[in-house]
Amino acid sequence: MILSPLTALLVLLPALVSAAIFPPDTKVKMVDPKGFRRAMKANRTAVVAFVAPWCGHCQRMAPEYSKAAKNLHPLVPFYAVDCDEEGNKRLCGEQGVQGFPTVKVYPRGNQGPSVPYDSGERTSNNLIRWASRSVPNKIKSLPKVDDISAWVDKKNDLPRVILFNKDKKYPLLWQVLGNNFWQKIAFGHHSDPEGESAQSLGFGPDGKNSKVLVYPAGSNDPVLYQGATKYEPLIKFFRAVANGTADLTTPTTAAPPKDEL
Repeated sequence: MILSPLTALLVLLPALVSAAIFPPDTKVKMVDPKGFRRAMKANRTAVVAFVAPWCGHCQRMAPEYSKAAKNLHPLVPFYAVDCDEEGNKRLCGEQGVQGFPTVKVYPRGNQGPSVPYDSGERTSNNLIRWASRSVPNKIKSLPKVDDISAWVDKKNDLPRVILFNKDKKYPLLWQVLGNNFWQKIAFGHHSDPEGESAQSLGFGPDGKNSKVLVYPAGSNDPVLYQGATKYEPLIKFFRAVANGTADLTTPTTAAPPKDEL
């Protein structure tokens, strides 16, 4: 059967409207049940908006949701499910969607319960704060140098990584990494504004750049990570640390001129 141009347009209209909810350059990824399961299997903090293309509240939220997604990319992925799509209706029912938009955060993918958004207006700033606070905190704060050796001894069965930086608080990037590699790598943080602590461990007097020290499982001898301190290279490196394939004897890349951590 050959459809008339008008009929074909009417058939495609729901998909076109759905795609138009979010800006063309959005970091929000539309997912179906298969994509949703894949996202949840990653066991990382993710935000999902369950929407309908005809929903005025969804349309008004979309630009703010997209801004939040761009701000937190690639640390916290933002997804959306079109609950008007026939193939998505069962998923939306399973996730308890009773109205639109329904926005939920999944702190550890499918390894824990989701948390619905209830933090006021759905502005980008509110969504960013809410999503950031939802990342489970698996970082061990190590205020004193003596705390480092005690913690390293205690976690000897796992690889351990410690961020030395000038700030009293570790960045969201480090917290995200600690959550992503929970129970595979132990993450610590030590505030070292003058670089004295790192120097005492044999890693130079330079306090300008952040340093990441890596203790291989079963060893108390640290290795200095010398790659770029950004999400993608750190993720790649820590995956290799977790599966035992990382080269922890010699540096493979030059130290970056600018820190992200």
